[in-house]
Amino acid sequence: MPPMKIPGAAETDLFMPAKSKTLAYLIHGVTGTPAEMKYVGRKLWQSGYDVYLPTLPGHCAKIRDLLRSDEKDWVDHVVKQLAFLRKHYAHVFAAGLSAGALLALKASTRVRLDGIGVFSPTFFYDGWNVPRTTILLDLAIRWFPRPLHYVFFHFDGFPYGIKHPALQARLRAAYNPMNRLLNPFRKRTSPRHYSSAAVGYPVFFLKTLADLDRLYAVVKAELAKVTAPTLVLQASEDDFTSVKNSEFVLSRIASADKKLVLLDDSYHVITVDRQRDRVARELQKFIATHTNPIPTTGVFDRPTMRLTACPGEELL
Repeated sequence: MPPMKIPGAAETDLFMPAKSKTLAYLIHGVTGTPAEMKYVGRKLWQSGYDVYLPTLPGHCAKIRDLLRSDEKDWVDHVVKQLAFLRKHYAHVFAAGLSAGALLALKASTRVRLDGIGVFSPTFFYDGWNVPRTTILLDLAIRWFPRPLHYVFFHFDGFPYGIKHPALQARLRAAYNPMNRLLNPFRKRTSPRHYSSAAVGYPVFFLKTLADLDRLYAVVKAELAKVTAPTLVLQASEDDFTSVKNSEFVLSRIASADKKLVLLDDSYHVITVDRQRDRVARELQKFIATHTNPIPTTGVFDRPTMRLTACPGEELL
């Protein structure tokens, strides 16, 4: 079968076909990578669902590519791909991590979805590891001249949203300046691959933070339009955003079917942390509950797409 012509598909997108009429579309976070969602995606694929892991515009490349993209590009990309996939599948579910969760919520107001997975939603930087000086970000975003947004930046620091010690060590090594310098000379097949496609960007420029700030405002204003069944998962010990964020989502969306699951042994990046199996199980049960039994063969005609880009890359 020829590749499926998904709009804006990148080499770093991952597609896991299971000949299903149900698709799970898993969105990574801003400055992140599809590898954040790969473990959960593979578990869903093993359960019999097709899985697609997109690459947000500006990601898995160079920092300058991220700085050339903004929240409108991310929203338009997700909406365009989901609208296309909606035509080819009987059931479509979108789930995202952090800012990716907000993109899933926003997309559901423009594309009919059978369900939404909201993982570690981010509206307020109020986790236990966020310094009080973060309040200065709002002032910088509003008062610094636009050119300075491309100059000032913040490095992602320990524990990197991860509670798992081995993964913390992997990210510490990946973000080491020497490894970043040597990375262009490494082979992509190296087991210690530190590319942006594997570990994302370790830096947040003020410009990207301003883009995120606008995304938060847009999604907040449209939460009341969200009506699809919604599953919210967050760590009670989230180091970046507190459970207040999940409660905010549940209190604002119009969905009649909504559920919150709190994890007790993870930090912010729950899709790769200690309870990633729990995340995968909860999402699998959620999809199964909201999917009508449909034969996997017969009249449903859907093209397939090859698996692309770094299939061996894993965060852990």
